[in-house]
Amino acid sequence: MSAPDFVIVGGGVIGLSVALGLAREGASVTVLDAGAPGQASQAAAGMLAPLAESGCPGPFVRMALDSLRRWPSFVAGLREEAETPLDILGPGMLRVARTEAEEEALCAALDWQETLGLPLHRLDAAEVRALEPAVGPDVRAAVLSPLERHVEPRVLLRALADACRCRGVRVRAGVAVTGFATAGARVTGVEMADDLVSGGQAVIAGGAWSAGLGRMLGVRLPIQPLRGQILALGPQTPLPVRHTLYAHGGYLVPRPDRRIIAGATEEHAGFEARTTDAGIGSLLKMAATLVPDLAGAPLHSSWTGLRPVSADGLPLLGRVTGWDNVHVATGHGRNGILLTPITGSLMADHLLRSIPPPPAFDPARFLESSLCPSP
Repeated sequence: MSAPDFVIVGGGVIGLSVALGLAREGASVTVLDAGAPGQASQAAAGMLAPLAESGCPGPFVRMALDSLRRWPSFVAGLREEAETPLDILGPGMLRVARTEAEEEALCAALDWQETLGLPLHRLDAAEVRALEPAVGPDVRAAVLSPLERHVEPRVLLRALADACRCRGVRVRAGVAVTGFATAGARVTGVEMADDLVSGGQAVIAGGAWSAGLGRMLGVRLPIQPLRGQILALGPQTPLPVRHTLYAHGGYLVPRPDRRIIAGATEEHAGFEARTTDAGIGSLLKMAATLVPDLAGAPLHSSWTGLRPVSADGLPLLGRVTGWDNVHVATGHGRNGILLTPITGSLMADHLLRSIPPPPAFDPARFLESSLCPSP
């Protein structure tokens, strides 16, 4: 078998979106993943919420809005290629305020968000209850954002994997990378315990594990895991809410299968990917406070995800300093699902046409401390 043009280390939604973008333009691609592809991606709630996740204008907001606008055509392409029933779900998001301070912050954010081109509607308490009668009595106001919706991460992952295979991408699961074969400033192959995959270009898309992959090359990629615990309540008949509810302290996402997804904690717990009584308890309390009808709702399931968070909160996209043919796509934090379409597109432009991603995401911004001793 001939060596692929690209070897991508990491089979989550980011790695697969990069692989698909390359394969759609005729490149040969192999994806390597240490576990079942997309374990971290499946742990997400799947919100497409650039404004809920943005505290101020800047490069992240521009990237996130661009990605949100791409989602309808992205889904259409996946449905055509993979024949997977992926849909953008829900009537939109309500960002709710329950205290005077939260209402002031909501209004201040709306002042600059209204200039960005998304339809946004400020609602008073009575208008919120007209839309969602089950919300708690302490809700004072909300912003309705009908285009900030959600997808089912597991369905997205299956669609991406199917589309990649249809395009000839070779996906190898359960293969742990142990190192890189190198010649000068070039990587010539990716090493595993009993195999080596040669390739023209290497892409690190290992999510929370990207820093460890970088250390194998003597490169510091400032990525840390941020644990998020999440749970599902129900099924509920009827569903108590239709919109995604985003509040200080958590969110609720209603699913078509009548579950309510409640998330998510933010914990610096290293690579300890387990739920805790305290974490699940806090989510149950948040859900019951935001929607009192959920008090005592059956716990369907709970799980965790390790989000890859960069030192400055922005993704790392582009060539790795010190290497001619090593690139990175990681550091998406809580927004890997949202940023899937734009990441695949930006990396295809970078890898195939030498069009660099926006400077704010260049890994070289950490240049002063980018190199570290090899292990």
